[in-house]
Amino acid sequence: MLRFDRTLLPPAQLEFAVIADTHYMIDPGDAPLEFESRRRQSQRALVAWQMVAALEPAFVVHLGDLVQESPGSSDFERSRREALAQIDAVGLRRHCHFVAGNHDVGDKPDPTMPTEDVTDAALEKWHRLLGPSWSSWNAGGLHFVILNSQILNTGLEAEAEQRAWFEADLAAQGNPVVLFLHLPPFLCDEDEAALGHYDNIAEPARGWLLDLIRSHEVPTVFAAHVHFRFLHALGRGRRYWLAPSTSFTRPGFGHLFTAAAPPEQGRDDTGKIGFLLCRLVDGRLDVHLIRTDAVDDGSGTMQLTPPPVVGGSRLGVTAAHVLAPHVQVPVAYPSAIRQPVRNDYPLLACLELGVTRIRVPAVDLEDPAQARRLDLLREEGVLIQVTALGEAAARSCQPLLHTDDLLELQLPGRLTPHADAVQDLASGGRRLVLCPVLPGQPVPGKQHPRTRIGYLSSELDGLAALADPSMRLAVNLRLDGDAPWSSVQALQRSPVEEVVLLLELPGLDDRRNVVAAAFGVVAAAALDAVLILEPLVDLDRTMDVGHGLLDGLCNPRPAFHVARHLAACLAGQPCTPTAETRATARIITLGSGRRLLVAGAPIPLCDLTESVGVRICRLLDGVWLQVGTDIDADAIIDPAWGPLLLTPV
Repeated sequence: MLRFDRTLLPPAQLEFAVIADTHYMIDPGDAPLEFESRRRQSQRALVAWQMVAALEPAFVVHLGDLVQESPGSSDFERSRREALAQIDAVGLRRHCHFVAGNHDVGDKPDPTMPTEDVTDAALEKWHRLLGPSWSSWNAGGLHFVILNSQILNTGLEAEAEQRAWFEADLAAQGNPVVLFLHLPPFLCDEDEAALGHYDNIAEPARGWLLDLIRSHEVPTVFAAHVHFRFLHALGRGRRYWLAPSTSFTRPGFGHLFTAAAPPEQGRDDTGKIGFLLCRLVDGRLDVHLIRTDAVDDGSGTMQLTPPPVVGGSRLGVTAAHVLAPHVQVPVAYPSAIRQPVRNDYPLLACLELGVTRIRVPAVDLEDPAQARRLDLLREEGVLIQVTALGEAAARSCQPLLHTDDLLELQLPGRLTPHADAVQDLASGGRRLVLCPVLPGQPVPGKQHPRTRIGYLSSELDGLAALADPSMRLAVNLRLDGDAPWSSVQALQRSPVEEVVLLLELPGLDDRRNVVAAAFGVVAAAALDAVLILEPLVDLDRTMDVGHGLLDGLCNPRPAFHVARHLAACLAGQPCTPTAETRATARIITLGSGRRLLVAGAPIPLCDLTESVGVRICRLLDGVWLQVGTDIDADAIIDPAWGPLLLTPV
């Protein structure tokens, strides 16, 4: 049975889970289906419920669309009974609060919507079986509120009752409020159209709801329905989360990405299914994505990693692409209009990775849409490192920098800056990163030399005079040897006190990328430096294609998971690596009994440890295995497991 490891997380005063759009479906047998993945929806929901149960949260909120059938269909009542029985089977029913969705009580009032409007009869059945569709309770010093979004703008008597109740409930509160509903108030912009838009609440209810959220300073809102994740800021420190589905993705949102659509025209993008674990930590609500797409439900313990604000990770990323692309979903069922939408997956990936720094070009500060996303990252504890090519560009972007931002002065064609420029740019305590941009770097297999960004460790001795408390030097690890760890000793001997490590993943071979990311994290830990990995998202339309931490659909590649888990394990820990190369493996001793293993061929576990008092972390999925308990001491280590972290119990 899968367990969860919270040892890397700070203590929480309260934990609860948010799960959405499970869409339990009656077994169709051999009947033909529009989408074959429908046959897997119920099993995917069960896996998610089992994982929620393993977390043992104080309570669970289901954000609606419990079943695939719609009210009024012949199998609706049966499917709801079976869905609830599934929850009973894992022992969670008495801990669940249910939000009414369109597949539960009916659709919002819009003549273009694909299912029937909500009715008094459907509401009465819901209330009889699951209790009031609007309610509130207190826990952990927070006030939790559920609203029925489906009855807004209907004119039903229930709408007026809920409206009066909600206004009174908010007025009586002294605790921070967490609000749950099914339909999003808006998807991308507060003033977006609603008629023919499948994914938002129309006016006047939208304005009424948002006014109350702002006037009562509601810090957290959760909605669902879209089967995609989005994150909005409703003011400083106030978050509006759209939760994923556990069962399938919505095809139209595949137009957010430049890659080819995933299976079933985007309906079966399994890298995006999962649920949310919410932890109240010292008054802050940390939201963790729990992925359910490739869960091994055997033995082991899944490691949970901290968010940037508390993690102390030395990990950063470069946003080669724009951080938050904006598109319009074309006119297609179930909507009758175009839907403006923003791709939040790169930003959400940064939070999931626990990065403490993101590197972006200065032009992003001039784009209001991108600047707002950077503001959100700053609030979440991420430092912004702004790159400017040349002294003139660096001076022009200074007014747009925030107090804590780092300014990376890129030096076109040279290793050293003009002294007066450095003095000027560092005035007022601004932290600078110097980074040369030098053409002429030969690359095997390329017709033309490439441009090198960053210093080599061999160049640092002549730059010691540049170093002062306000300045760091950007060091290019990939170009400084075949493996990043080969530079560690040279950098440790360098007179330069502080460096920023830049590591571009090697290319299209995920196995090489995984190894590079792992040893880059080790190098950063050894030097107590920040490692900035790039690219964040695949580069597949350039002269130099390469896999990123995310693929073209913004789903994690293996290097994402390895960097995330290893960086979290090494955060704040001393690291003094020494390398050992065997015929079948590469082993890096990290200190304190820890070792990083990269196997090139199957290896007997007994060759690596003489004791069963050892735990092994499969960094590709963050699952810890206890030797002698979860894995036999005479087991064979498979290279397909990827890099492993071995640590004594």
